Amino acid sequence: MSETPGALEHDFTPDVEDVHASAPGRRPRIEGLTRGQWATAAVVTVLVVWAVWAFCVDGTLMVALLGSGVAQGAIVALAALGFLMIQKATGIANFAQGDLITLGAFLAFWATDHTGIAKDGLGLTLGVGLLLTLVLMFFIGVGIERVAYAPLRGRDMHVVVIATLGIALIIRTLIGIWQGSTPRYLQSWFTPGQSLQNFLFFKDGVLRLNIGFLGVHDAVISAQRVVVIVVTAVVVLGIMLLFSRTSFGRQVRAIAADRETARLYGVRANTMSMLAFGISAALAGLAGILIGPLGSFDLSLGFSYMLLGFAAAVLGGFGSIGGVVVGALMIGLTEQLFGGAMLPLFVQKVLHGDPLVVLKYRSVFPYVLMLIVIAVKPQGIFGRAGKRL
Repeated sequence: MSETPGALEHDFTPDVEDVHASAPGRRPRIEGLTRGQWATAAVVTVLVVWAVWAFCVDGTLMVALLGSGVAQGAIVALAALGFLMIQKATGIANFAQGDLITLGAFLAFWATDHTGIAKDGLGLTLGVGLLLTLVLMFFIGVGIERVAYAPLRGRDMHVVVIATLGIALIIRTLIGIWQGSTPRYLQSWFTPGQSLQNFLFFKDGVLRLNIGFLGVHDAVISAQRVVVIVVTAVVVLGIMLLFSRTSFGRQVRAIAADRETARLYGVRANTMSMLAFGISAALAGLAGILIGPLGSFDLSLGFSYMLLGFAAAVLGGFGSIGGVVVGALMIGLTEQLFGGAMLPLFVQKVLHGDPLVVLKYRSVFPYVLMLIVIAVKPQGIFGRAGKRL
């Protein structure tokens, strides 16, 4: 049996798309596009027109919610990147990620509290306290890998996932015993009374946007949300460089492709797993630090962000960093823009109904989006098609 040389593979390999296009049961193409692509284009067009209409009705609200949506998407992206980091290195989903976000927020509060509310608080400056939090979170992540993953390596994936759920419950319980369940609030450099309260464009800790010719008047975006967006953008860029330009990234990608073969080539899979858990926990801690100043938080802080992060990973294809980030932004904008402005305005102005009903349940829309996407494209928006079960 002859073997086709790699250099000639392109010449001798049939066009897969053309073969499938002529296969029985294939959806017919209409002027070069499938019916699914036409349907997608139609839905996108309707949403864009809807968004423009909502902006014309209340541009101030739309701009304010746009900032909130992008900031929420940024936090969800950090949670999703934590999932992605461990999935690439070990092939499992770490469902302790949400409670690690909660732990990061509580550790930051413990390290920086000057009010005496935090039990045994250190009273450090914000910079030192937040840096200490990230370092502690990294080593906590390494410890979780040693306890919940390393002893179960090689066991069924579901066993390891259940172990991570157990770790999540333990973390939540220990936080409650250590600091109690009373809601906390984390200070920010931009909080009124802090050093950057009126830094540059931020007056009283907020950014006010006025775009007269578009009818936008005093659209308020908190300075902390701007910080969330900027910090997340830097972190995403750093992770992309980490995976594409460093030995760590190449080794993790090799493990993701074939763990056993990577080990044969000298990749220290165990070390990579520990580092992946550590970095993932640090990302969760960073998410907790960024969320903390946006409002009071309690023991349930990270749970919803864990679910949204997993949904973003599913939307993005669970393999692409860019795809995960896009999925996270879609989730943030779906909840804030669609659920917070577009649909309520439609209900109020067109259907003459009560918009508060929509606002009450807007947190469900990201999951509806996820279900729609995976129903149409099970591998996610940027994922590659795989074998069906």
